[in-house]
Amino acid sequence: MKKIFLTAALLLAGITVTLAGNDRPITVDKLPAAAQNFLKSYFSDLTVAYAVEDPKFAGSEYEVTYTDRTEVEFDTKGEWTSVERKYTAVPAAIVPKQITDYVAKSNFPNQEIRKIERNAYTWEIELTNGLEIKFDRNFRVIDIDD
Repeated sequence: MKKIFLTAALLLAGITVTLAGNDRPITVDKLPAAAQNFLKSYFSDLTVAYAVEDPKFAGSEYEVTYTDRTEVEFDTKGEWTSVERKYTAVPAAIVPKQITDYVAKSNFPNQEIRKIERNAYTWEIELTNGLEIKFDRNFRVIDIDD
């Protein structure tokens, strides 16, 4: 029985290592339709430097980097998971109103949101001054980190 578990563990570890770091370059037209629409809506004025597909066990994740160092990440369905801008704010339309209101009404009224990440449970932003604020899915602040 121990041999079976050891063999299964080694097999799983081998598969994981095989898939890790297996990014492959793609063109933007190979992204899921939702990702293509998002990029056209918010970043049509920028020039794509490169796009990569990261195969996972089920589907792929995607990352698009622009020449101005803007980075956008997408999940397997083509929904954005992270947007990071180096020199300007992320598009206001993708930031939930509750987060925008919190930043404007708290001690950060002159700060821009340069990075926003989301998953099923949390939202996280990074402000111009480097401060990171994490929200739960009900937009309550759960962590502030500088």
